[in-house]
Amino acid sequence: MNNTSRAHPRLRPLIAAGSMGVLMLLAACASTPLAPNSALDAAKVAISNAEKADAGHFAGAELGEAREKLAMADSAVREESMIAAERFAQESRVQAELASARTAAAKAAAVNKEMESGADALTEEMQRAGEAK
Repeated sequence: MNNTSRAHPRLRPLIAAGSMGVLMLLAACASTPLAPNSALDAAKVAISNAEKADAGHFAGAELGEAREKLAMADSAVREESMIAAERFAQESRVQAELASARTAAAKAAAVNKEMESGADALTEEMQRAGEAK
């Protein structure tokens, strides 16, 4: 028999325990997700775009919620809760995009109202001009 391939009987429990420890360490490292950097970056860009569009004036609540969710995502990263961080970052991006959309809608409504006022003024002017003849 070849004794070189077998461990000494007293070392077997130590080898087994060491192997289990290494496997558990590898499993723990493999199960910890990485920080959601792309989701955080997307949220920051969406907030920046909303701020540039003046969402603070037209959709302040949504923009404030986006900022709050981003802060929660950053906090979750610090606490190494990456799944929660990813979710908060995505919610932040969605709120910032909603703020941008509401801002665009409010600006479009203001332009539409201004154009209607201009059209009404032209209509009145044309009626006066027609009555003057």
